[in-house]
Amino acid sequence: MPVTLHMAINRVFHAQKNMTRPGMAQIGLSPGQPKILNHLSRQNHCMQKDIASALDIEPATVSQILNNMVQAGLIQRSDPAERRRAESVSITGKGREYLGKWQELCGEIEDVSMQGFTEKEKEQFVDYLSRMYWNLTGKEIE
Repeated sequence: MPVTLHMAINRVFHAQKNMTRPGMAQIGLSPGQPKILNHLSRQNHCMQKDIASALDIEPATVSQILNNMVQAGLIQRSDPAERRRAESVSITGKGREYLGKWQELCGEIEDVSMQGFTEKEKEQFVDYLSRMYWNLTGKEIE
């Protein structure tokens, strides 16, 4: 049976996830938290619904992840009265520290993943994946 695109993407996703999970736990992060930290590092003071929309996560799931992140000191919620609208979420210093560790881990795994690829091939690969994401969601990858 030939390898299909779906099969290849699925296998690579799971292989990468299996490499990142131990490091994620060592840093002190749980699934879902790194992408929220990454988003907040670029778009600080976000509304919960905007985080869910930007990251393709169900709002109820985002709520649960955010609650755990507040308890861990990775993010903080603003006082709605302070913002004169609904509560917003922002990253803390501790959250930035953990994000830096996460990005370092991801860089190491990316180096392993992309061994033998030229710089041009790496750029093309990311472009192809970005275009596929656009085709499936109508959104740019953040």
